[in-house]
Parts: sequence; structure tokens; C-alpha cells
Amino acid sequence: MTSAEAPARAAVVSPYWTFWEASAGGSTLRDDRRALLADAVATLRDATASVDPRLSGENRNPQPDAAVGGAGSVSLEVIAVSLLDSPESAAVVARGVSGELDVIVIVITMAAPPTHGMAFLDRFEGVPVVVWSVQRSRNIRAGFDASDITSAGTAVGTPQLTNMLARTGRPHEIVVGALDDEACHVRLARAVGVAATASALRTARIARVGQPPPGYACVDTDPEALRRATGIDLVAVDPADLRRRWSAVDGASIDQLQREAEATAEIAVAWDTAGRRSLAGAAALEALDNELQVAAGAMNCHVPELRFGTEVGVTPCYGLGRETSRGIPWTCAGDVLTAVAMLVGKRLGGAALYHEVEVIDFDTDEVAIANSGEHDLAWCPAGRRPRLQPNPWYGDDPLTGACMWFELPPGPASLIGFTPHSDEPSGYRFIVAEGHITERSLPQSPTVGGVFRFAGDAGVAESWGAWATAGVNHHSSASPGHLAADVATVARHLGVGCVAVS
Repeated sequence: MTSAEAPARAAVVSPYWTFWEASAGGSTLRDDRRALLADAVATLRDATASVDPRLSGENRNPQPDAAVGGAGSVSLEVIAVSLLDSPESAAVVARGVSGELDVIVIVITMAAPPTHGMAFLDRFEGVPVVVWSVQRSRNIRAGFDASDITSAGTAVGTPQLTNMLARTGRPHEIVVGALDDEACHVRLARAVGVAATASALRTARIARVGQPPPGYACVDTDPEALRRATGIDLVAVDPADLRRRWSAVDGASIDQLQREAEATAEIAVAWDTAGRRSLAGAAALEALDNELQVAAGAMNCHVPELRFGTEVGVTPCYGLGRETSRGIPWTCAGDVLTAVAMLVGKRLGGAALYHEVEVIDFDTDEVAIANSGEHDLAWCPAGRRPRLQPNPWYGDDPLTGACMWFELPPGPASLIGFTPHSDEPSGYRFIVAEGHITERSLPQSPTVGGVFRFAGDAGVAESWGAWATAGVNHHSSASPGHLAADVATVARHLGVGCVAVS
């Protein structure tokens, strides 16, 4: 199983205070809180399984004209559920958790000393926290009395805990609502999905095939600095290793991938040596990802072992896009930084297109985005077949590798970058710009892309200038939906910076 497929492991716990039992029915209060926690867990499971976090709020993009997959539902495994009625019992519950956690959901239903929850959280340093401030009732009943103060509200217990989280610098998200509030369920699913994304980055392995092209320092970073700041491990892969895998792909595997491509796309390539080698590259890359258990990858194919060699001799763009479509984003040019951005964009928005901002249109306040042949089928317009074609960028090569072509559907979108930056205590920052893919078509553009307009009113010169000023390199990831708030939350969970550009 790849890391992209693994469910997020969650603990759901709720602080409880025995102090109130004397005035609220003794053990009846405990039974009631257990029942409420069980209802909350059931609601959480349903919400994360069925609610698309990208559709919450007016800024979300339902992509009615695009088949956007991936992040719509959070695959969640709840491995621990408990009331926490003292620091000692909380520590016992924590010790009983088997394996690593990806997210902790603290369900606040009553006043309780913050030491109860903190004793649990302190044993899981770095795990993202979602505080669900929940009430069974939506309103204040007419007969409001002392029992309501004890058991009907969440507004006392929540700041008791979150005050301590703020004091200790523990990042957290707060979701507030009634148990039956569907809008709250959407916000909860989104918060848990964002927390799971941050956890996925903390444990991510990113394959790096070779090194960036000479002089491309802007796409590179020190592996140890990246690991210290984020937890991400870069896994070095010798291009010769990929060449051996590529050459070893058998004919039956290539035939299977040919059938897959013919079922997916309009075919404008010949199944000659170049076409079949492109398919073999896709098979080799999938096998590499599965063996190394990586979450993303970055490749520089412009080396003698790959594009410039006789055994391979084609660019791997089709394979890079196929892996991205499968949920494991890959970049070109050895750009490990944009691989991080793509991993976030893919999980939060459901699709991630590796691209450059190519040309500015000062008259229409738009920019053209395109790339060197990569794609993500999750962003191909519904009802339209992409075209598998020889890559126009490499038409003069002895063998021209294949790539997909389609235009992005119009709708809300976000550009995401990731980079080292001297202004950040962690050494790194995300950069995100919200906007729209416009209705404008560029049918002669050689590869997958579209036309993007920044969301702000300042004009493209100022918006793009702010984008560059924030420190992004010349590559970034494009995803459907307005994701600035979610990217900022991922950054906060990780302890790195984030700059939003409008």
C-alpha cells in the first residue's frame, strides 16, 4: 500500500470531570457523556467518509464540469475512543494507543480541568489536534437551569483546554457546532482532512531521481534541513536504477498499459518504440513508488541514463502524470520543493498540476499556465477524453515520448508553492494564491494547462509581483478550489511559514 492510500489513524477523546457528578445525577452524567462521545464518533466517521471538505463555504469549488477525485473523503481509522476523567487516566489511555497517530480529535462537551486533555496530548507531541466544541442541543432551552450549565454546553470546557494549547504553542483547529448540524460536519471533515494532510507530510518519503539540472538551485534544498523542519525524508534514487527497471518491463505489462491508455484517452501516438517505451516508463515508475512506499517524487530525466540514453531515450512525462493521477505527485527537473506543494494540493484539492506561470496578459489580468508534459487526470473535464500525443517539447529527439493533453475546466483554483526562506524561523514557507481558471481557451498550448486570474483586485502586475516577491520558484502546483486557509493550517500544524497572495 502506498502512503497515499493509507487511512489516517485517529484518537477521539473527551475530557470529563467527576466534580459535577454530585450535582448532575452521579453516574448518570458519566453515562450521558459516554453516549454523547459515541454519537460524536459515529458522526465523525460518517462525515469524513461522505463529506467533501472542498465543498464547505462559498469559496469551495464543486467542479461540476470536472472529475476531481482524491481528497473528497478522508479515509479515517479511529483506533482509540475514551473519556479522560483525570490526568492519570488520560496517561493510561495514551499508553494504550498502539502505533502512530495522524490526528487527535478532542471532543469538548462540558467543563473539565485542562490537565485531563493535556496529559493525553503531551504523549503525542507533533500530532495535529482538532478540538470539536460540540453541543447536543442547538439552542438554550426555556427551562435553563444549573443542569444545563453542567451538561448542555461546550463554551466553558473549550477555552479551558485551548488556553493551554495556546500557552504551550500547540497548533490546533477549533470546530464549533451542534451534533446534528450538517454544516458543522463539513467543517469537521475538512479540519480532520487538513490535519491528516499535515501528518502525511510529517512522515512523507519523497523520491528524488538524480539531481536537478546544473544551475537549478531554485528547485533544490538541503535534505537534512527539510527533514528537520518538516519530517519529510528525501529518498535518493540513482537514475541508473530507474533505467534498469524501465528496461526490465515486460511486453505483457506494456500491453496492459496500452489498453488502459486506449480506454482513457484519444490516442494520437503510434505504439512504436517511442510509444511503448513511454508506457514502460509508467510501469517502472509505478513499481518504484510501490517498492519505496513514497508519497511523491521529483525527477530530472535530462541525463544519459534516461532521456539521453539508448536504453530509454524518451522523456517520462506520461508516467509522471499517471502517478500523479494515482495519488503520488511527481515533478520534473528534480524539483523536490514543488513535490511538497503538489502533495498538499493533491490531498486538499483532489488534483495537482505541476506547472509554470508562463506569460502575463496585462490587458485581461490573466496568466497562462502550462508545463513540459505532466498531467493529473483528476482535473480533466468530465465527459471529455484527454489526448495522448507525442510531447511537442521534444519533437526533435530521436524518440519522442508521450504526454497527455487537455485544458483545465473553469472554476476556483489555487496555486501553491513551497520554498526555503530566510524570514521563516523554520527555514521554510508555503506560498498560496487563490484565483480562478477562466473560460479562456488556449487550444494550441502544447501541454496541459489553462488561464489563471488572481483573486485580488490589484491587477495582475501587482498580484504576480507579490507572488514572486513571496519567494516562490518558477514552478508551482495548481489545484481546484480556494485552499489558502487550508494550506495555512497545514503550515501551522507543521510549524512552517505560509504567505497568502491575492
